[in-house]
Amino acid sequence: MHPDTTAANLLLQRALARSAVESFGLSHQIHFLEFRDDGPEDHLLSIDTDMNSNVGFDEALGLTADERLLLVFNRVNLRNVTRVACDDEANLFLEFDNGVQLRFVGTSLDGYEPWQLGSRTPLDEPGGYLLVAQSGGGYAIWDWSATPPNQAENV
Repeated sequence: MHPDTTAANLLLQRALARSAVESFGLSHQIHFLEFRDDGPEDHLLSIDTDMNSNVGFDEALGLTADERLLLVFNRVNLRNVTRVACDDEANLFLEFDNGVQLRFVGTSLDGYEPWQLGSRTPLDEPGGYLLVAQSGGGYAIWDWSATPPNQAENV
């Protein structure tokens, strides 16, 4: 496992391992899941890539990809995260206490970031962080959630 993948997984665990989906939706044509834990700030996952899930739909319903995605998000709303991980190809895996499994693909159609997770706290304040998956693999990480801003490093 690449060092930046290890660092990304540590941040994912710290941010989402004890959280639940608080809200979901579509903002500026980007899908999102917002998570809440027992900490003071929420965690926002922005998604600009394809998703695979173990939730199935009857093709006769004629649902669009956006409709299917939002219906899956409804299934995990208010559900606790039981597993979160990412891999060297920037795929993101989430599992919930109701058995729903999500995989966000580590490439985006436009070649930009397939997904990113950030705190609602600004990056220059204690507690702020941003984890950006790079299309095809790799991560950019700004993390002041565990150290004061003047001591944090960009991974």
